[in-house]
Amino acid sequence: MPVALELNHVWKKFHRGEFNDCLRDAIPAFFKSIAGFGPSRSELSAKDFWALSDIDFKVEEGERLGIIGHNGAGKSTLLKVLSQIIAPNRGSMKVHGRLRALIEVGAGFHGDLTGRENIYLNGAILGMTRQEIDRNFDSIVDFSGVEAFLDTPVKRYSSGMAARLGFAVAAHLDPDILIVDEVLSVGDSQFQKKCLGKMKDVANTGRTVLFVSHNMAAVRQLCSRAILLKKGELIDDGTPDDVIGRYLNNFKAQEGVQIAERTNRLGTGQGRVLNLGAGTSPDTLGEKSFCDYGGPLFVRIGYRIDPDQKDPVIMLGIANSSENTICQFSTQVSNQGYDPQTGEGVVEFHIPHLYLVPGNYSLYVVIGNKSGRIFDDIKDLAELYVGNSENSGVDFSRGYCYGTLFPFEWRQA
Repeated sequence: MPVALELNHVWKKFHRGEFNDCLRDAIPAFFKSIAGFGPSRSELSAKDFWALSDIDFKVEEGERLGIIGHNGAGKSTLLKVLSQIIAPNRGSMKVHGRLRALIEVGAGFHGDLTGRENIYLNGAILGMTRQEIDRNFDSIVDFSGVEAFLDTPVKRYSSGMAARLGFAVAAHLDPDILIVDEVLSVGDSQFQKKCLGKMKDVANTGRTVLFVSHNMAAVRQLCSRAILLKKGELIDDGTPDDVIGRYLNNFKAQEGVQIAERTNRLGTGQGRVLNLGAGTSPDTLGEKSFCDYGGPLFVRIGYRIDPDQKDPVIMLGIANSSENTICQFSTQVSNQGYDPQTGEGVVEFHIPHLYLVPGNYSLYVVIGNKSGRIFDDIKDLAELYVGNSENSGVDFSRGYCYGTLFPFEWRQA
């Protein structure tokens, strides 16, 4: 297959400091580069860091590449290099075809202009000609769903309306290569489904799509290939399932080692969470924390509670991406009337049918007693990704709310 885009050993360095320092350091770096000396981590001053380190990959025409990684992994910097917003310190990039980047929906909107006027303004900023905008105008308006407010100033739009209009304009670009960053977070569930469907349509016409997202369900659904970044390095490249699995495993392995030492916790210290693993069965707890809507969830919690404490309680909570609690499960409210043992122990939580709207969630644990005293309260212990299986029979575009979760059980491991 012909190559649409390629990065050849790209390095990008940033400087923590004032502009003068950056300029001072840039001069010797420039002469080093023209002398043919490649960068290395030993070149960094105390204020420098490599945002990208030796990134090298190719994307074939018609390929749908997902780019994933935790915050600070280098995804945004890579997007800016790919979009030619910034230039690398070392290495090169080749683009074969017309490239457009959708990094921030609604970028360039002017609040005093109407929706109609902003369609033309935003389209021009994104590289569309007047003729292209005229040709796609009706489709843009229909896709955005803001027809009734087309001649209203955008400053009077809700944030969701403005985001829908921004995506609608960008979605009607006609590039050979489309770069998309987290646009599926805009609007309600129905509009998010439309966004994903539009991106699939673009990909199915043979155009190349690069999709950056924290939504593993969307990456798995849309992409034919994925790469994983970690601290500026490309550490995995393969099928979405394999790369997402490694991404989740890395997260849990890292968190599992550090949980006992973390200091961002509340409570008296008379009880502590030591480790946590999540998965779809007891056999997958160390592998993936990805489950489908209506599928099972297993969580194993290692803990320590001082032996002199009476009536201990362990609670597992699920929070959404905005850190709002969606549901909580307490050993005090259990179909078996289960009480955790003191000392060091392990408990397992099982819910056979997890009815959560597909998306990104996090797990947290609180240990205390029945009198309300908190021994340990620690957030973000693991990430949970809920996807919509093809046989779930649920259409989330109709605005379904978070469903009831039942039944569940606690038991001593």
